[in-house]
Amino acid sequence: MDKLHQTLMRYFGYDSFKTGQEDIIQSVLNQKDTVAMLPTGGGKSICYQIPGYMTDGLVLIISPLLSLMEDQVERMKMRGEKRVAALNSTLSFQERRHIIRHLPSYKFLFVAPEALMSEMLLEQLKSMHIGLFVVDEAHCISEWGHDFRPEYSKLGEWREALGHPVALALTATATKQTLKDTVQTLRLQHPDFHIHSVNRPNIALVKEAHETKEAKEKRAIELVEYLQGPGLIYCPTRQMTEDMALIMKQKTHQRVEYYHGGMDAGDRMLIQQQFISGQLDLICCTSAFGMGIDKADIRFVIHMSPPQSIEAFMQEIGRAGRDGKKSVSILLYTEEDADIQQHLIQAEGFDEPEIDFFLARLTQMQTNDEKKLREQLMESGLQETRARMLIHYYRMYQSDEPRVLLMKLKEKLQDRQTEKLRKVWQFKERITDHGCFRQSLLSYFYEQLDQTESASSDSCCSSCGLDLSDYEKKDQPLELNEMKHWKTVLDRMFHLTKEAQH
Repeated sequence: MDKLHQTLMRYFGYDSFKTGQEDIIQSVLNQKDTVAMLPTGGGKSICYQIPGYMTDGLVLIISPLLSLMEDQVERMKMRGEKRVAALNSTLSFQERRHIIRHLPSYKFLFVAPEALMSEMLLEQLKSMHIGLFVVDEAHCISEWGHDFRPEYSKLGEWREALGHPVALALTATATKQTLKDTVQTLRLQHPDFHIHSVNRPNIALVKEAHETKEAKEKRAIELVEYLQGPGLIYCPTRQMTEDMALIMKQKTHQRVEYYHGGMDAGDRMLIQQQFISGQLDLICCTSAFGMGIDKADIRFVIHMSPPQSIEAFMQEIGRAGRDGKKSVSILLYTEEDADIQQHLIQAEGFDEPEIDFFLARLTQMQTNDEKKLREQLMESGLQETRARMLIHYYRMYQSDEPRVLLMKLKEKLQDRQTEKLRKVWQFKERITDHGCFRQSLLSYFYEQLDQTESASSDSCCSSCGLDLSDYEKKDQPLELNEMKHWKTVLDRMFHLTKEAQH
């Protein structure tokens, strides 16, 4: 057994790698900047942890979400790795300072991109040997990506400040443009690319057209009672997650909670852990939930409305079936859903009076500190995500004269909105197309469905004759079209519950 496989066995207990992992790791060990796209559940974390164990220096992992960092840190600690920490907003100033002062004692450090704005952290990192600079969820780099984070645009600059360590950019979904943006932003030198299919053959794809929002809700109730869980229901707004969770609590026998970015961080982490440990059957959530969550047995994902892009959709359905077992994605939609997404995108944008007002506020501020600029804009009534975006573009063009600055700022914001709307209509075209849904989605990533490797037509998609009965509850053989017998089912379930209690 070679050293690479010995390390895999020693730290993870596996005797073989998943598809793509070994090549990615070998590229990093060869000191090559590397861009890797592995499908959700493909084991991206091993691709930086094993090089960390086999080389000197700190492994710095840039991660976009608090829940993602916490999950990774907890998993590593459970395997016995004590030299790991995460710097995030849940820590007190004293806790953050303790970690920064003791950085040489750590092997793996997870940080949000915003954390690298800290001079104290940056100076300490500069004094150390960074063995590997990892960008997790690297699609966040591209301003045309589905989950752009303005702070990611500075990662190349920060990487150079840290001595240009070997970089590894990891993602599950990325278009050619996103990959190109990743290389440019991180300032990668002749990187190796390891791009694997976004296709997940074990996840069946269903799309269903409905006349009304109420019809979708009724169908979602039927599906939740019928399908083998646990499961997720993705909703387009925070309010809808709360409404759907209440409906599911009232109308089904599932243990249900909602999850969105507006909740307290402690509540979000508690719900996440309850779901992972099997104390909850169903989460009604926004896209804020699920990224990197280590729950292998999610059996279904229901979308109450199409997300804003195909990339986001593929990312979210990938929460299911990480164990490789049969799972199902069900997209419920109405003709009006694209209009809802269009409204949400337009609400994120800025009209001319808003741009004029907030630009005037920015130019009056006696600071160039991004955090202070953001805080002052938020005090003026601007929501945080919009404040981050406006400051990002403002700083790009602030050296121009005021008239040119205003013109470029308006153009950039309009271009971004136009691109997001274009992605919404691209997705709508694929949803309403009558051909194979899976092939239609793959074609967006310039992929062709490999008939020799794909699932058979009865587990491909609803356009190819999918039979939903393969995904029903194992202990409740009930035909979905026979919901009129619900009293019989309830009586039987109540009887089983009573027996289990004795």
